[in-house]
Amino acid sequence: MVKAIFFDVDGTLVDPATHDVPQSTVDSLYALREKGIKLFVATGRHMSMMDAVRAQFEFDGYVSVSGQFCLCGDTVVHSNPIPRQGMEEMMAAMAEHGFSGMFLEGEECWLNLHDEMAEQFLQDFQVKTPCVQSLSRALERPVYQVITMLSPQEEWKLLERAEHLRCVRWYHGFTDAMPPDGGKDVGIQAVLDWAGITSEETMAFGDGENDLTMFACVGKSVAMGNASDTVKERADYVTAHVSEHGVRKALEHFGLL
Repeated sequence: MVKAIFFDVDGTLVDPATHDVPQSTVDSLYALREKGIKLFVATGRHMSMMDAVRAQFEFDGYVSVSGQFCLCGDTVVHSNPIPRQGMEEMMAAMAEHGFSGMFLEGEECWLNLHDEMAEQFLQDFQVKTPCVQSLSRALERPVYQVITMLSPQEEWKLLERAEHLRCVRWYHGFTDAMPPDGGKDVGIQAVLDWAGITSEETMAFGDGENDLTMFACVGKSVAMGNASDTVKERADYVTAHVSEHGVRKALEHFGLL
């Protein structure tokens, strides 16, 4: 019996072409709630980047910044910032190579540099422009994730130093840097422990490679039709594209709707 479902945001809940949640998905979420199923977001996004999603549906909880900061109602059920050594590695790489990154704290987000790569990210994901701050701030406040604006060809600039960071790419324009023991799976497990739900009673929907750890810790995993081949191969079921009622069709396949 499925008691909880976790949804990635970009490419899963949100159609990247419209930057909106399809109405069929919104209707499905409300139908699931009527059945008493708990519904959670599991995303690399910061809480401040989810206003559009929350305007259409308020979830029971949020596994944000790739699992490092988890909020259920007003309760923070998991908090796992990047260790100081990891931040020092990040700062050294940025100082040497001059690339930009968005630093995600618990409450705020900021850029070390507003360059062309950062602007492209803001446009691609319809994110409000944050302020630019000195890198020294990264050692003064907890940072849960850094969205580093590096292409696959340039990510060596960080990876060569990232001994105390875990780096995961799910989009061509950037890679997410998080604590070495971080991930969506860790955040999801914290939420399940808090809610008293077992992993066998859960399902997850995703489309990116940062969803693979999430797939490994739930009872049933669903890859969107727009997911990469790697993600599809690791999923229990592959549904239709996000724009083709993929969420709804998978829920019907499993008899939940």
